[in-house]
Amino acid sequence: MLAVLRLPGVRSLFACSCLGRLSMGALGLLMILQTHELTGSFASGGLVAASYTIALGVSNPALARAVDRAGQTLVLRTGAVVSASAMAAFATVGDVPVPALMGIAAVAGAAQPPIGACMRSLWPVLAPDADLRHAAYALEGAAGEIIYILGPVVIVGVIGAWSLEAALLTCSATVLVGDWLFSFHPASRGWRPPALAERHLLGALRGPGVRVLIGAFALCGLAVGAVEVGVPATLEPLGKESLTGLMLGLWGLGSLATSFLVARAGAPGDPPRRLTLLLIAWGMWRSRYWAVLGMQTLLAIALILGALSLAGAGSVGAALILLVILAGTGTLFWFMVKAMARIQMPERPSRAR
Repeated sequence: MLAVLRLPGVRSLFACSCLGRLSMGALGLLMILQTHELTGSFASGGLVAASYTIALGVSNPALARAVDRAGQTLVLRTGAVVSASAMAAFATVGDVPVPALMGIAAVAGAAQPPIGACMRSLWPVLAPDADLRHAAYALEGAAGEIIYILGPVVIVGVIGAWSLEAALLTCSATVLVGDWLFSFHPASRGWRPPALAERHLLGALRGPGVRVLIGAFALCGLAVGAVEVGVPATLEPLGKESLTGLMLGLWGLGSLATSFLVARAGAPGDPPRRLTLLLIAWGMWRSRYWAVLGMQTLLAIALILGALSLAGAGSVGAALILLVILAGTGTLFWFMVKAMARIQMPERPSRAR
């Protein structure tokens, strides 16, 4: 990935794109905390953060289409001013009804420029070689995780621990400065969409694969959003609210390590298969109860089939092989039973004296 950063003009452009996206790692969490500070309700904070996220998700395709037609400069500069102003308003508006907070958050999300998409559209120009391009997209993934580490740890954990308003104003400043500096870079100012690009009302949504990916990542986003609400809600009764940023930063650190592993693994021969396996593994880890139960079921089926095969074994060698398989499968099944017991009863009951 370091070879990508040595390409002409990449380091300054990529740094500006990271600065413009830095708030995305902290803003949802800050809105939850600020709303809780004003209303005493994490549920209201979740509604406000959801308003920002939904507006961001709905508006970004429209803004990206505007970029395709008018270039990056106008969209980046105009959106940055509007979005940064809304973030500053959210920080300073004071005690207002929750619907008003939701409206301000929605404006901040709807106007936030798609600087990540703008950066990704420049990689084919900046890194025309296929291997460098793969490394560039892996670098994008790693940068996203760094953003989701620095956002909670620095903006929420350090600045937010001192003042939530100051943290929100920091987010406003990073969006404004990062997007404007990015828009002044020659690569961004000179970018134009392909002259023969086909126009369609649905845009990329015409592709069935794109629709499947949107559905899959929307479900992943629900899980991520639940964590952003659940972590501060869990820590607040314990009096450990100051650890919220650190906990989410550690979560991002694990994802960052995986990004580097993916980059070192190189481009997959079958990308859909790798993505499917990663999503299954992630989902099973987040739903450990069902993962263990599913593994128990598979092992139980394997034990039954193995026993039936052993009964009909035609030779001593085949019987010995089946016995070894049954012993290993039975051992795994026992460990799965113990794991399920720990999940269902994580704390051992104290013995009566």
